Amino acid sequence: MFEDQRRYPDVEGKTVAYVETHNEGDNLFFHIRFTDKTHLGISVAPSVRVHSADLYADSSGDYKVLRDYVHGKQSRKKAKK
Repeated sequence: MFEDQRRYPDVEGKTVAYVETHNEGDNLFFHIRFTDKTHLGISVAPSVRVHSADLYADSSGDYKVLRDYVHGKQSRKKAKK
């Protein structure tokens, strides 16, 4: 369902005392403080990922996908104009 989903087993079952968030530049930080005086810190940074990279042929005026580089396969599908 989610890509790169993570679990943090060392914090399972702990009781949360409070949660703090703050920004620093482009980063967002989450600090989850537990009642046993430990905390889990998570920082989130924006990133850009390539969603598609295709090689097209348009010699006939009809765009045809020759290669889908992201999914690593050749394709027979027609591209949207």
